[in-house]
Amino acid sequence: MKRPDRLRVVVAVALLLAAPGAVSGAALTGPAQAADDGLPGDPSDGSVEPMTACFTGDGYPISIGETGATLDALVHLSVLTDPAVGNEFGIEAAGTLEDDSIVTLAAGVRLTAREAIADGVDPFAAFDILYTYELRLPMFSGSIDETEYRDSGSPFRSSAGVVPC
Repeated sequence: MKRPDRLRVVVAVALLLAAPGAVSGAALTGPAQAADDGLPGDPSDGSVEPMTACFTGDGYPISIGETGATLDALVHLSVLTDPAVGNEFGIEAAGTLEDDSIVTLAAGVRLTAREAIADGVDPFAAFDILYTYELRLPMFSGSIDETEYRDSGSPFRSSAGVVPC
């Protein structure tokens, strides 16, 4: 798959992961570290731990499913809501089956040079790409050689920097 095509796939997956929460009425709460009325450890407490080291802010959690197959995500909007936290825009998502992590995706950008936009320099140079993808298939361990795949390279080439996650 060519790099530009992979970018489209990553963006489409990120949108698909975020869309079910808006459509299905999944739990969407305030920042991940915010206290609420749920009991600690209660699936309805709305807290989601960061899945990767890509983002510095807390993000806004979305949780879909309580048992069996679940999807936990953090939507990071600090570039819009609190630039002092991290100037980030993106999503972290992790899908699990029972207690096994199956897929983890983090995709977004971090604004690192506001002056590059103001000075009319290449606007893409003002951002760093935040990206990582992991796929694990523990149910096939022992039957096939490789049950894990990881990709932390940038999904496309541009003048934007890349932050290793």
